[in-house]
Parts: sequence; C-alpha cells; structure tokens
Amino acid sequence: MLESLKKNKKGILLMLVSALSLAVGQLLWKFADLSDIGTKIQSFSGIVSLVLAIAPGFIVYAVGALVMTIALGSGELSVLQPVNSMSYVFALILSAIFLPDEKITVLMVIGVFVIMAGVVMIGGGSKDE
Repeated sequence: MLESLKKNKKGILLMLVSALSLAVGQLLWKFADLSDIGTKIQSFSGIVSLVLAIAPGFIVYAVGALVMTIALGSGELSVLQPVNSMSYVFALILSAIFLPDEKITVLMVIGVFVIMAGVVMIGGGSKDE
C-alpha cells in the first residue's frame, strides 16, 4: 500500500488540488446571484451581469479540470480517478463553513468517512502490488 502511495504521490496530490478546485467552483456557483434570470437574459447588461456572476465558478472549475488532466499523466488512472471523489468531502466541509443554512447530518459525516476510507484503500492498491 505504501509503495503505491509513494509511486502515485504527485498524481494523488494534484488530484486532491483538482478535487478542491471543483468543490470551490461549485461553491462559487452557489453564491452566484441567479435571481430573475428570465429578466436578466432580456438585456445585454443583464446577460453581462449573469456571465460575471457565474464566471468565477467556471474559472476555478476549469483550473481544477486542467490540474486533473496533468495529474492523470502522473500515475495510474485506476488509483488517481477515485481521489477525485474527495470533491464531495471538500464540498461538504466548505458548505459547513460558508453556508450556515446547509444542514450537515450524521449520515453525511459517515458518508464522508466512507469516501475517505475508499480513497485510501484504492489509492494504496496499485496494479504492481
């Protein structure tokens, strides 16, 4: 297991950065003001304000996708791709911090631990072992 983690270390770290970027991008979309979207798309200034509201999320999300592409070239796909599921863990943590109205349940916390355990088990299971 440790050998696999060492072998894929760079890719795993990059995938964690990617997963965090994906979660932050989604959080930024959540913060975007999309109220009165029907009215906004009827004028040029409304379309510009809509694009400016969602652009930060797309930029951060695109950075995450670019980092993921680089990460996938740094190790085994079967080890690295499951690390991407850490975006769910990061999304839960970020929503607990930045979205006080979001309710975090015990079942969600258990799910986070299951995801993290799965990532560790799969990340440690290189085909060479």
